[in-house]
Amino acid sequence: MSATVPPDASAASPSSPEPETAADAFLALLAQRGVEYLFANGGTDFAPLAEARAKGLALGARMPEPILVPHENLGVAMMHGYAMLTGRGQAMMVHVGVGTANALNGLINGARQNVPMLLCAGRTPLTETAGLTGGRNNYIHWAQEHFDQGAMLREFVKWDYELRHPDQIQTVLERALAIAHSAPQGPVYLTLPREMLAARLAGPALRAAPLQSPASPAAADPETLDRVARLVARAERPLLVTANGGRTIAEAEAIARLAETFAIGVVHYRPRHLALSTEHPMQLGWDPHAELKTADLVLVVDCDVPWIPALGGPTEEAGVVHIGPDPLWSRYPLRGFRTDVALTGRVASTVDRLTERIAAHAPAEAALRRRRDAIAQRGAARRSAARAGAVPAPAALNPQWVTACLNAALDEEAIVVNEYPLVLEEMTFRAPGRYFGTPPSGGLGWGIGAALGAKLAAPGRTVVCALGDGAYMFGNPTPGHFVSEARGLPVLFVVFNNSRWAAVHRATLADYPRGYAARSPAPPFAVLEPSPRFEHVVQASGGHGERVTTPAELQPALARALRIVREEKRQALVNVCMTPSYVKTS
Repeated sequence: MSATVPPDASAASPSSPEPETAADAFLALLAQRGVEYLFANGGTDFAPLAEARAKGLALGARMPEPILVPHENLGVAMMHGYAMLTGRGQAMMVHVGVGTANALNGLINGARQNVPMLLCAGRTPLTETAGLTGGRNNYIHWAQEHFDQGAMLREFVKWDYELRHPDQIQTVLERALAIAHSAPQGPVYLTLPREMLAARLAGPALRAAPLQSPASPAAADPETLDRVARLVARAERPLLVTANGGRTIAEAEAIARLAETFAIGVVHYRPRHLALSTEHPMQLGWDPHAELKTADLVLVVDCDVPWIPALGGPTEEAGVVHIGPDPLWSRYPLRGFRTDVALTGRVASTVDRLTERIAAHAPAEAALRRRRDAIAQRGAARRSAARAGAVPAPAALNPQWVTACLNAALDEEAIVVNEYPLVLEEMTFRAPGRYFGTPPSGGLGWGIGAALGAKLAAPGRTVVCALGDGAYMFGNPTPGHFVSEARGLPVLFVVFNNSRWAAVHRATLADYPRGYAARSPAPPFAVLEPSPRFEHVVQASGGHGERVTTPAELQPALARALRIVREEKRQALVNVCMTPSYVKTS
């Protein structure tokens, strides 16, 4: 996990051949600009790229490593997972509009989580002329054409463009990468007609240095920083709420310094990253609503939804400050959280500068010490009350106990990718960069690919993916297990299987607590029965699969699975079958 890394500006190796076609240049430029992997799900539009790849291998050209992914949603999730750990956006090429449609769910997740990624797609050949290289020569080329292919995803990308001349390739590709890596980061989309990829370059050789580099992030306004610093210094009960704080080590350290220095309690609400250790004295857990009742200042740090208005919010007397690269979340159509001050800037540098300025106005150390002690006691009591631990075993499997058992089985370096089911109160994370939660958009099918991408980025670390049975099915498990075996990416998948869409059932009960659906033994639109034998799916790709139905079976099954992942370097899946019921999850 690192700060944003701009594309590599180094030139191609001296032995690399000069590109002849736009396809040659496309692969060469990706490699030159720091894109290590080109995830791909091919189609008829890939012919020039296939030729360019084969030519490059024969001639010793520097190119990104292609990774064949048999479903587009999985490939986008792998890009997401890789960028989560490295900060470096990767590229994916999909088949025209139909491939773009399959990729859209993952792209929405990337957009809402501000993940840099380059999604490229072929475009139906432009021409019907016989004998023209790349022109239409297949019946599907007529039905697959769009009036505006980018329209289906334009709402969720920062930039999109269609290559219109082969000599545009460097300008267009480097602009795409620069925009994707500029704050707030996000996906970009480039369509590549087959004739353009196949066409020969007429202009000068590729520049060694980038034509465009990512924009420097916005710096916090000094006057606004001073205003917020005075608010923090005057506050007697400040609270910090975050969801994305901790994207980088620098962010986590900055938030921890602020919280420790000025005795500010921290709540991670629906977190995608963790800024503080779960055991940190300033850690106040996962739900802000009780703390908001007494807070006189709320610092919302890179958090799109800091509270649920229906459940409560800050008092009228409390000040509310939002901090982040886009503190108003301008891409959200409706977001009405009170904002007294919106402080724009990269999280790590902005929080560090704020910490420095608060020192000029800070209360006496004795007062801060008393507040620190009170917060630490409150947090410790909250953790103690919430944790059941892995022993003794309950009469039946439940998410809290399964989470506790998984937590006990993991080492301090393991990476956990969570697509909903973990009960976070039971988890212990002492260092940043170990926990990654599902994107706020909730596009299911993220976890499998994100875990594989994380393993690709950190091959020496154990990667565990926790997901519900519905999320597992959404995640394209057959392609996912194929990629795990084909690329040597052993991941442990733990399926919390309650044979239900818990979110659907939970939402129904929230609106109709005494309705007919609440009394139904089979909640409408929420039953996933008969439950598939997920443990068999992983076995089809050389993995280890186990089905667990009683508490006594769980810990030995997790131990076996982790040994296989770590020592045999094979993927493993534990299908934890719980009593079908409504399950409350954190």
